[in-house]
Amino acid sequence: MKRILIALLVITTLSATAQESVLLRLNYTKGDSYLVSVDSKQSSGMQGGMNMKMTMGMIVTEVAAENIKTESQITAVVMDMMQGGMTMSYDSNNKDEELDQMGQMMKSQFDPMMKATIYTSQDRMGNMIETKVEPSIPGMEQLTTSSNAINYPKEKVTVGSSWTSEKNNQGMKMSTTFTVSSIANGVVTLDVSGKVSGAGTGSIKGKTTVDISSGVPTSATLEVTISAQGMDITATTNTCLLYTSPSPRDKRQS
Repeated sequence: MKRILIALLVITTLSATAQESVLLRLNYTKGDSYLVSVDSKQSSGMQGGMNMKMTMGMIVTEVAAENIKTESQITAVVMDMMQGGMTMSYDSNNKDEELDQMGQMMKSQFDPMMKATIYTSQDRMGNMIETKVEPSIPGMEQLTTSSNAINYPKEKVTVGSSWTSEKNNQGMKMSTTFTVSSIANGVVTLDVSGKVSGAGTGSIKGKTTVDISSGVPTSATLEVTISAQGMDITATTNTCLLYTSPSPRDKRQS
């Protein structure tokens, strides 16, 4: 009995120390389609805030050895915003006669965005090579850039591995560190932390899950706090990416 207990202890110890290592890479297949759901909330205290839910269809149009091309299009937007004591609401699913004057104004702004297509090209490590919007609408590129914000490291990762990526957007520098907290059931879970500097200062925290076989970030929760120009802003974003068939974009246009 004593020998059996010792053997079990050795097996358990070996299992605990033999960490699984994985190489994180985007492994899309041409024709893959996804539905991206983004639920974001932004609060700036007495200045107001905004809640927005957006869905976007994404299609993988080309897969090469070094890069992957996709096309994305917004399929629905629901937004509630309070600014200067005024409340504004918009739901793209509502008919024109169901929208108030403010809703009609917001519709005129969102309609061109929903008709536009975002073309992206990125490498296997998640680095964005090119982003183009047709027809051109300022700021639209940020919608796709933020939905897949992970740049994978060159080497394999195990539990405890971490790497940092830096991005600069209109003078605001974001340094984000991803740390592997678990690898189980074909999924890598990452703890996210970081800081904001430049045009504003603040912090970043959250969690992301990545499907190992496809390399796709399937869900992400992120909270960013920023102090800029005497204003404190807290923004939280929950993103979910689901594989779909047929393409949600083609279904909307049919």
